Amino acid sequence: MSSVIYRSPYPSAPIFMGSISDLLNSSPYITGRENKPVLVDGYSGESLTLGQHVQLVKKLTALLKTKYRLKPGQVIGLFIPNVITLPATHHAIIAAGGVVSPISSSYMQDDVKNQIVEANARYLIALDGHFTKVGEEAVRGTKCELLAFKPFITEAIQTELNVDLGIPVELSQPADKSLAYLCFSSGTTGKFKGVMTSHSNLANNILQAITSDKTIFAPDDVYAGFLPQTHIYALTLHVYLSVYIGATLIVYPEFNFEKFLQSVIKYKITFVHAVPPIMILLAKSPVVDKYKEISISLRTIYCAAAPLSISLANAVQDRLGNGIVVSQGYGLTETSPATHLMPKTRPAEKMGSIGFLLRNIEARLIDEEGKDTPPGRPGELILKGPNIMMGYLNNPQANAVTLTDGWLHTGDVASVDEDGYWYIVDRLKELIKSKGFQVAPAELEAKLLTHPKVIDAAVIAHWSENEASEQPRAFVVLASGGDALEIKKWMDKSVSKPKRLWGGIVVIDQIPKSPSGKILRRLLRDRKNDVIVGASDIKEAAKL
Repeated sequence: MSSVIYRSPYPSAPIFMGSISDLLNSSPYITGRENKPVLVDGYSGESLTLGQHVQLVKKLTALLKTKYRLKPGQVIGLFIPNVITLPATHHAIIAAGGVVSPISSSYMQDDVKNQIVEANARYLIALDGHFTKVGEEAVRGTKCELLAFKPFITEAIQTELNVDLGIPVELSQPADKSLAYLCFSSGTTGKFKGVMTSHSNLANNILQAITSDKTIFAPDDVYAGFLPQTHIYALTLHVYLSVYIGATLIVYPEFNFEKFLQSVIKYKITFVHAVPPIMILLAKSPVVDKYKEISISLRTIYCAAAPLSISLANAVQDRLGNGIVVSQGYGLTETSPATHLMPKTRPAEKMGSIGFLLRNIEARLIDEEGKDTPPGRPGELILKGPNIMMGYLNNPQANAVTLTDGWLHTGDVASVDEDGYWYIVDRLKELIKSKGFQVAPAELEAKLLTHPKVIDAAVIAHWSENEASEQPRAFVVLASGGDALEIKKWMDKSVSKPKRLWGGIVVIDQIPKSPSGKILRRLLRDRKNDVIVGASDIKEAAKL
């Protein structure tokens, strides 16, 4: 039986085979916009024009080539929350021939150390203060050197360097084989993995997003940039796409909901990229009632990184009014990330859809035996296109499971209707989408088992209606004298925010397992009337 291949309704186009720097420098959108502010601090008002940003990129590139002698292919970890000079740092590392490994600002010492060791990072650039303190501990005993971010930026600005040194290096290999990014993800198959994103992957995904439906992204838009630029969602959209088209990005070093609403009015924000916890606030927070004027400029809200319910999307749309459109998209770290986007104007009845396949992407739907499902039937979504990752770093076993003849297995069950609109209907993989971040149950289980009072443990996803997000919930078998609440407090201090046991702990006598030792999570999900210790619907979850 031949494969049933679904293709994008948008015309295919030649694959871009230059570097990411080549793409940025060839942008047709930026001529005449050199004096336009493209990066603005949403709280302080400090800004960079496009021309200032470009000059900073050149100076940082020259500094990396000279003083820091960055060699092509060397990795730099960026442990920095959103600031207006962060995109220039990304662009400069890439231009100097380096590889960027963004590190979540929520990470603690062990998480940071694991990533820089796995990535074999040459440098770790950390924002001054808390981040450099964590970084100092993380680099201890490694070959990685710590650089403080603000002095690094100041040095580039003040040092007299040959401008020609700011010219991007030429790739030594084809763009689809030249590594640009190492974002770490739990992936589609389990534990912490380095996703190898090539120059071609990222450059083509930017073009796929912009040119598939030319109404979605426009140079005159003003974007709200509160999503962490360490996450592939904001990395592609805000660090690159926004600058490429010369739009204005309002950057928030940390998220404060009321200040965000104020900034929508102050800066006339038109486009918000959101995640479900933000949508909960927009739908339910009484603070919104104080800032009705946000609807004057705001036109579009795109939600991604985790599923958005139709009821929540409608609640936001109805509350804000004034023609604001709420839509969804879909993607993965492994797909750089976008594979589906909803057109800017969409039929009301397609509210729950993730939209159309982007150009140059093919899709199939397969059953548990790997056979294509008949048209009209859902199946696991597998994808092929120029934005599909090179593979997982040093992990042939995961690559063998996830990549088959160029097809990426997403682990998500999808369907497509007769009009070509796609829907995510279920998930095969065991990953927990906590506040938009992927959390591997196996990682949390391993951590719990290091506690002397935990005999056995299993972690599942608990759905919180109030937070519109999955939350990790642990089931534990305790030794004599073990206290579930104390173990939860210990655990939450030991892991980053998305990995905390927001769903609480349940003490049971035995973890259900198959004869082969596999945890039977379905039986845990089906349990009723358990005593749950320490469950929380955290109001500040949107700060993630």
